[in-house]
Amino acid sequence: MDETQNLGSIVRQQRNRLGLTLRDLLAKSGVSLSNLGRIEKAQRYPSARILRQIAKPLNLDEKELFNLAGYLPTDQLTTPDLEKYKMLAELDVLINRTTADLNHIKNIIRKLHRKS
Repeated sequence: MDETQNLGSIVRQQRNRLGLTLRDLLAKSGVSLSNLGRIEKAQRYPSARILRQIAKPLNLDEKELFNLAGYLPTDQLTTPDLEKYKMLAELDVLINRTTADLNHIKNIIRKLHRKS
């Protein structure tokens, strides 16, 4: 996964954690829906201005977001920033597994309900 995909994934994860839709983030940041969607899908790399606009609504520190985007040298990442980044990546894997498991359970319940 390259920096663009990592950044897009982190933006999407954080937005979802906060319970925000793309429209909610648009309202809070002023960044267009198409821009936000393309950033999350790693189809667009955001400018520094866009990162500033989305940092606060996502409850992320600007410097942290700039580091994740690769705008600041990685040697400026502090240990807590690195740990947070690693934890976000691990959390993404856990969320995906949990979602898959939940969908599987729902399908089993639906099948059982149809049989009864």
